[in-house]
Amino acid sequence: MAMPPRTRLLIAFVLANTVILTVGISVLLNRPPVLPQIQGVFLPAARALSEFELLDHNDTVFEKRDLLGRWHLVSYGFTSCPDICPTILADLTAVADKLAVDASYAPDSLRFIFYSVDSRRDTPLQLVSYLSYFNQDFIGLTHREGNDDKHLSFERELGMVSEIVPADSGDPKDYQVNHGIALFLINPDAELQAVFKPSYALNASVYDQAQFDPDTIVRDYLAIRRYIARQAP
Repeated sequence: MAMPPRTRLLIAFVLANTVILTVGISVLLNRPPVLPQIQGVFLPAARALSEFELLDHNDTVFEKRDLLGRWHLVSYGFTSCPDICPTILADLTAVADKLAVDASYAPDSLRFIFYSVDSRRDTPLQLVSYLSYFNQDFIGLTHREGNDDKHLSFERELGMVSEIVPADSGDPKDYQVNHGIALFLINPDAELQAVFKPSYALNASVYDQAQFDPDTIVRDYLAIRRYIARQAP
C-alpha cells in the first residue's frame, strides 16, 4: 500500500537527520584532541634525549636511564643565586604540595630536579644542604670537572642557557653565574615533552622579575598528562 506523501516526507526527513547526526558524531569522535594550551611550549612529538652522565646529591652517577618510568620537572640555576633560584624552588615546593592532594594525580609519578650550572661550587654535599630548605625529595644534579663534557648534552638538549663570567681580579674562584629561566618537563620515556616559561611583570626588563605561578604549573602539567593519556593506544 502506498504511503501518503506526508508520511514519505517525514521518513525521508528523519533518515536525513539520522545520517547527519551519525556523520557528526563520527567526526567528533575521530577529531584529534586539541593540544594543551600551556604557559610555555608543548611538544606533541617529544624530543628524545641523548646519553649523559651527571652526579646526584648523593654523589651517585645519574644517567638517562634514571629518568625512565617517571615524569620529571627540571629547574636549573646555582645554590648561591640570591633571588630567582630560591623563589622558583619555593614555587616548585608549592607545586609538589598541591599535586600531593590532587585526587587526579598519582603522587609518586612526578619527580623534581634542580640542576646546577655552577659545578665548581655546587658539590653533591652543597646540593643536599641547599635542597633541604625546600623539599628533601627534590633531586639535585651537578657534575665533576673533567668528566669529558658528558653533562653538556643534558644542558644543550633541554635548552639551558648559562655562562660563567670571571671577575676582574683574575681569581678563578671569583666569578659570576648568569642563567636563563625555564622549567623542562621530561616524560617517562626520557623525552622532553614541554618547556614551561615564566610570566613577567608588566614592563619587566630584567630576568629576576620573572615568576612561576604554582597553580598554573599544576594546571598545565595535568593538562599534558590528560592529553598524553588520550593518545595512548
